[in-house]
Amino acid sequence: MRISTAAYFQTGLNSLNRQQSELMHVFQQVSSGKRMITPADDPLAAAQSLTLAQAKSMNSRFAENRQVALRNLGEEENVLMSLIPQVNGAKTRLLEAANGTLSNADREALATVFEEMRDSIANLSNAQDASGQYLFSGSKGTVQPFSKNADGSYTYVGDRSDRNVQVDQTRQLSGSDHGVDLFLRATPGSLVFLTSGNSTNKGTGEIGGVSIVDANLATRVQNIDIRVNAGATADRSTLTVTTKALNAAGVEQTVTRQVPYEAGATALDLGNGLTVALNGDLKAGDSFALTNSQDQYGEDGLNLLNTLNDVVNALRLDVDGNPANKATMQNVLNRAMQHTDLAYDNILTIRASVGARMNEVDALSHVGSMQALHLSSEISRIEDLDYYSASTQLEMRTSALEAAAIAFKKIQSTNLFALNARG
Repeated sequence: MRISTAAYFQTGLNSLNRQQSELMHVFQQVSSGKRMITPADDPLAAAQSLTLAQAKSMNSRFAENRQVALRNLGEEENVLMSLIPQVNGAKTRLLEAANGTLSNADREALATVFEEMRDSIANLSNAQDASGQYLFSGSKGTVQPFSKNADGSYTYVGDRSDRNVQVDQTRQLSGSDHGVDLFLRATPGSLVFLTSGNSTNKGTGEIGGVSIVDANLATRVQNIDIRVNAGATADRSTLTVTTKALNAAGVEQTVTRQVPYEAGATALDLGNGLTVALNGDLKAGDSFALTNSQDQYGEDGLNLLNTLNDVVNALRLDVDGNPANKATMQNVLNRAMQHTDLAYDNILTIRASVGARMNEVDALSHVGSMQALHLSSEISRIEDLDYYSASTQLEMRTSALEAAAIAFKKIQSTNLFALNARG
């Protein structure tokens, strides 16, 4: 078979180019430390590597989110740690305020103390994080959640949205609690009724704590209104009790009935599994109320700041020689004691929830760290170069290139006249 001189040269050149390309590829592998320089080197492994890299990137994002959640929960934990002794102090001071031997001057001093407590708790409720976002305003991070009114009361102007953080592929977690859950609710599942007397009452009636005789019936009650029939000749031995409650089918019903009242009695039977302490000389038109704390979620009736503000105003009533004002003050104090107990328990519940969420984030962080290690290991297994094998390949490719160069040189020096001379 005859081969042209051009074919000889082209064959040698192709061999040199191929060997040089293969050697360059090994050089690139060694310099980069990667087995695959382009996806064409191993398409299947390249696809697996891309999938693993995306999973690693997502895992890193979740790790950053978990740090954000931990920081936010830690800041809330610090606020709650300051809030708990404040509310507990209010409970203690309320017992002191209920002492019937205090003078107007003593009560004025206590009113000043409660003012300071109210505003101190308000400052905590308006706490901000390191970036200036309000902790308890829901999704309105730039809005101060509790706004003070001219009369000393406070209004919640945040919303009820949770600031959820995606801490894992299948888990969203609330990074903070909004103000309604913290300051305007009773602990979910608790069955407590708050009592109050109308501030316009003329008699000396004082309403105290509620006793639950039958929880199955009591839990359906939403609110109860107790009223002395109006009119100068009203029969104050009979009270009109209006109860709003759910029946067995869950339908709201309002029932009104007459209940006998005897001054000095220890308890008034309200039906529906409830009795209440009510005593004193009632006057026509006087009224009292019971509300199920679970039905007051988010309402001003469960605003702890406003309850403390009511205490401030009640303590400043002139009760010396004024039995009606004294009864009004006592009713406010009784309700405040009931409410602060509820608020204290709720704050403890929230704090426990914060701790549980922090523990969950820690557990997820541990899992995430293990996952990151596994993903890095898998990516390394697929992508990283075996240097021992690569060094062998480098020697082989270098030798092959040198051999190809020698062969090409010999082909280059060969011609027909030289071959004939040798023949």
